[in-house]
Amino acid sequence: MKIYLVGGAVRDKLMGISSKDRDYVVVGSTPEEMIKLGYKPIGKNFPVFLHPKTNEEYALARTEKKVSKGYHGFKFFTSPKVTLEEDLKRRDITINAIAEDEDGTIYDPYNGLEDIKNKVIRHVSDAFIEDPLRVLRVARFAALDDKFTVQKETLVLMKKLVASGELKSLSVERIVGEITKGLEAKHPDRMLFFLCDCDALNEIVPGLNPIRNLSWQFIQLGEAIKANPKLLTTESKLILLLLVPFFGDYYGTDIVEHQERLLKYLRMSNQSHKIVKSIRDEESNLNNFNSLSAEDKLDCLYRLDFFRRPNITFEILDMFSVVAKVFKKIVSADQKLLLEIFAKELNELKIEVSPSNSNEKNKEFIYQKRLFTLKKLVSN
Repeated sequence: MKIYLVGGAVRDKLMGISSKDRDYVVVGSTPEEMIKLGYKPIGKNFPVFLHPKTNEEYALARTEKKVSKGYHGFKFFTSPKVTLEEDLKRRDITINAIAEDEDGTIYDPYNGLEDIKNKVIRHVSDAFIEDPLRVLRVARFAALDDKFTVQKETLVLMKKLVASGELKSLSVERIVGEITKGLEAKHPDRMLFFLCDCDALNEIVPGLNPIRNLSWQFIQLGEAIKANPKLLTTESKLILLLLVPFFGDYYGTDIVEHQERLLKYLRMSNQSHKIVKSIRDEESNLNNFNSLSAEDKLDCLYRLDFFRRPNITFEILDMFSVVAKVFKKIVSADQKLLLEIFAKELNELKIEVSPSNSNEKNKEFIYQKRLFTLKKLVSN
């Protein structure tokens, strides 16, 4: 029985990247031996175990065979006779097919170290084409380093996978998981470049990239997110991805139906639905905020629900500022700053209402106080 650290933990260590996930392969053991040693079995389709102390995952070395379509269409074979090289061969790309033993010795049967050095993403074997998730994984790994290129033959296999229609078999959870990891990586523009290059966007999110000339705008969005890595939440980055056709004026009057379809397809939160509606309804007002009257400025803030949920309003403003260079009509950084000043002053305004007045009368009183303050701010 021998234990090896494998996959992302080894790859990231060799690339000088911090890694949270640590996965292990156990060669020369059986499920019975693992249980006897105190490991807890958790795998349904193949033997995976949790370490009795660290709770890290340990999988028995295995081979696999494609038996049906889709991401789950595999049959696995485990045996003490399965070698480390056989286990690594089933992995997607060479930089993920490297192992390290307990003494720190590196095992690299498929030249992953050389590909890390040369910044090449290369498939391990022709079995790459059997798993549709690998299209997203390659694009996501390309986002780790802006010098990474995808080997020509690997890109051909990616395009074949897209053309086969098998990407439609991927679960929404898997799709969102891979895309969000790529958007959170250092170079999200590289992920979007390769997804566009192999025409995968429409396969993983139907209708997201309706015309190929929008591809460049997706890549530019990735560059804008890269330039502001800490400004947006993960969900906001995903929302902006869905809004590219809207900002590009592609859908016209069908935009509401299109956006709702994408949001439901990706099972986005109710808050995401509200944010998208606010952006759609108030984009023109936010873009021309300086020229609005005091009344229209205040009404815009009310519709954005700023006085109850100011954090969402500022999140929307941050989203606008990120895409300002991609879509010229979006609110400028100067206007964003001005709106933030107005919103901050109004939200900190102390207003006392009379308990004897009706709710409607108090609401009107608060509105007028805010309007008076806003007019003073505008005039200064």
